[in-house]
Amino acid sequence: MALTIIATPGAANANSYTTKAEASAVGGYWETRLFRTSWTGAAVADRNAALVWSTQILDDWVDWIGSKVDDRDDQSLRWPRYGATDVDGDDFDSDEVPSFLKDATSELAGHLLGLDADPTAKPDTQGFSELKVGSLELKVDKHDRDEYTLIPDSVVAMIEPYGRIRQRGGPSVADVVRT
Repeated sequence: MALTIIATPGAANANSYTTKAEASAVGGYWETRLFRTSWTGAAVADRNAALVWSTQILDDWVDWIGSKVDDRDDQSLRWPRYGATDVDGDDFDSDEVPSFLKDATSELAGHLLGLDADPTAKPDTQGFSELKVGSLELKVDKHDRDEYTLIPDSVVAMIEPYGRIRQRGGPSVADVVRT
């Protein structure tokens, strides 16, 4: 069965902040971008899945300002919200998904579509700064751990005024000792 996008603000069954039509329309997000082949070249089903997935990522990883309009289970997504203002200090309508979030959802969906590998997988060398075979020495770069994120800088710039990306597990170091 094909995935159906439900982008009704505040709906109990909503699964996306924007629709494929809004993202692709004349004057829509992807029409205004030069590098859009990851979006336009993808199958409709893949674009729908990417929009739903990007919505889930944004809701899972971002602590948004304000509070949900409906704190009960009647609102499946975290927007629309009360107490959230735009960069000029104006309140967002509590019955709409703001355009910044529709754009961020579209941008992240295009990013997810444009990757050749699983974007949720950490790079194979993440955290390693050095490996030595003689006397087996392994050094882990703790600063490399926080660099990885599924949310690209282009999306972070869109959402930064309206929420904070949650910190992941934090740096860790593994000592390897040869016996």
